[in-house]
Amino acid sequence: MEQILRPLERTIGCHFRSRKLLTAALTHPSYPIEKGKPRRGAENFQRLEFLGDAILNYFVATELYSRFPQADEGLLSRLRSVLVSRKLLARIAESIHLKGYLLLGEREREDPHLIREKILADAFEALIAAIYFDRGLKRAKQFLAKHFEPYFNQRKLFRFDPNPKSTLQEYTQKKFGLLPRYQSRHDKKRGLFTSWVTINGPVKAKGEGKAKQAAEAQAATALMRKLKIRKKISSPKGNAPED
Repeated sequence: MEQILRPLERTIGCHFRSRKLLTAALTHPSYPIEKGKPRRGAENFQRLEFLGDAILNYFVATELYSRFPQADEGLLSRLRSVLVSRKLLARIAESIHLKGYLLLGEREREDPHLIREKILADAFEALIAAIYFDRGLKRAKQFLAKHFEPYFNQRKLFRFDPNPKSTLQEYTQKKFGLLPRYQSRHDKKRGLFTSWVTINGPVKAKGEGKAKQAAEAQAATALMRKLKIRKKISSPKGNAPED
């Protein structure tokens, strides 16, 4: 196992003193251990995930508070929800090739949809806690800073927004004093919903999805992107965000 984990350690920039701790962070509860007996004790996936989530929220909240001094509580909370979202954590986990090191049960290995987001996000949080226990808070924060730095850009943040409709509404109310309006149509032959969102007529965008809610969310995301290009919505510091 030691040889197998070395490439991961090089990727994350952290050599573990305790390989048992790193292995625990990579062992999903579905993995058969000791003839079907569940893993017990302090060093296990779910307990590490719990602590990793707390460390991650502390790091993100501290960084946002420092980076966006003019942001109010509502915007800080919105930005934090994006940064700690399952979608973004899974993206970062994929970037360090975490999937290839996970120990999973047979069902989880055979269903790629299970691995795609939830398990990857949970494993990433468990890894944060493992780094904290093995090398301390400073090293854990260095690890997080390295992998989260690209996403503190506000424009990139909203591409991972788990609730784009709420974000769009918040922005349009503040910037234009208007609420977005949605219209949807269901194409039975294609099995898809198409949704359009508009603000005061000419500003509009379209989205598609198997459910109406998904189509509206996609449309909201598209309109947020369009608004940032055309209207130059400013960051909390007053500067136009960059790509």
